[in-house]
Amino acid sequence: MTTFTVQIKDSDTELFLGMLKKFKAKVIKEPEVSPLTLEIATALRELKEMELGNMEPLSLKDI
Repeated sequence: MTTFTVQIKDSDTELFLGMLKKFKAKVIKEPEVSPLTLEIATALRELKEMELGNMEPLSLKDI
């Protein structure tokens, strides 16, 4: 049995894990998601919603 470490882009993680599971590979450690990463992802989704007009833009009163 061989153990190796792989570094890939965050956006490719789910695809890569799916391929490993098809080969019945044992995943020892799942990728960790930090609270900061989740907060940034939420902010980016909100920004996209504002750009599409689905959400009101923020003002100084929101700070």
